[in-house]
Amino acid sequence: MIGTSYQTDTLIVGGGVIGCAIAYELAKAGVQVTVLEKDTLGSQSTRAGAGMLGAQVEMTKPDPMFDLSIQSRALFPKLREELLELSGIDMELHTSGIFRIAVDEADRAALLDRQSWQTEAGQRAVWFEDEELRGELGDILSPTYGALYLPDDHQVRNPQLLLALAASSKRLGARFLEHSAMVCFLQDNGAIVGVKTVDSEIRADRVILAAGAWSGLIANQLGLELPVFPVKGQSFLLDSYSPPTPFTIYTHGCYILPKRNGQVYVGATEETRSGFDRRPNLRSLATLSSQAVQLLPSLGDLPFSTPLAGLRPGSLDGLPFLGSVPGIAGLYVATGHFRNGVLLSAITGRLIAELLTGKTPSVDLEPFSLSRLQHS
Repeated sequence: MIGTSYQTDTLIVGGGVIGCAIAYELAKAGVQVTVLEKDTLGSQSTRAGAGMLGAQVEMTKPDPMFDLSIQSRALFPKLREELLELSGIDMELHTSGIFRIAVDEADRAALLDRQSWQTEAGQRAVWFEDEELRGELGDILSPTYGALYLPDDHQVRNPQLLLALAASSKRLGARFLEHSAMVCFLQDNGAIVGVKTVDSEIRADRVILAAGAWSGLIANQLGLELPVFPVKGQSFLLDSYSPPTPFTIYTHGCYILPKRNGQVYVGATEETRSGFDRRPNLRSLATLSSQAVQLLPSLGDLPFSTPLAGLRPGSLDGLPFLGSVPGIAGLYVATGHFRNGVLLSAITGRLIAELLTGKTPSVDLEPFSLSRLQHS
């Protein structure tokens, strides 16, 4: 139990993968950091996510988001080593690559175009025709219209990544306050100087808002427009001693990820009208189950393990918000990562830490700044 007042250099509101990644990078830089989480660490979107490091499979055009994703993906092998050494916890980096399967001629044309510009950008992207694809995956149903194989798009297991980040951060001196909901910001002459919880005040030189889908609601307390909204995603886990394929298989409305612990992750819906209700429902899971079995029939014989549902933090233009808040001293944001929170966690942690320690960020933050709303 914390007392009536607590002082920290930097306070992070939100204990998902983004907040924990920032805490780790700040703690590594010697900054005193505290993470405030209203529930348990990673209990919202992080808990339900697939863990894809889909820097290529998720991106449809060469733009700042693609560049940010590629740079973040490249950080994971070294990050895994660091966290494993500090915490003894393995994020279970799985490096077999991703097959993005075309479902019709239009999809095929779009994926071939993606192969072209991604190859020009220096990334590996290999086209498989249906017969070649069947030789690799065997069990898939016909016909397909080919597939784009992305050997450098990997995956991790979300709970392990989160545990590794949190444990490593604690080892470096970070403090985590779970089951401690923020009530309001503390202000002094317009500057943010901390937050108030139900039973305490936490004073801080800087506050980082990293509360995922809830970030927009929290920002409203300040009259701040932060257009981040919940997008519900439902998925489920299957138990398997030996998953039917080592590859991640991805197509419209469905993706299948074999995990190193033997489970298979099947995801995921995208629902914008569910508000903040993150309970799984039968219709969505039944539809997803049907798609998965049509894609990979042997999944139908695997035992059902766990339904999952989470609220992704969406933004109107699909880009996250990263950096300082114009006109509000002491407040920073790191939210709106939508489907790519795990993928972008590594670069987000690094960029926010660079910004707060006086370094020039290694990526131009202008495309991801709140100020972009003024020009839209």
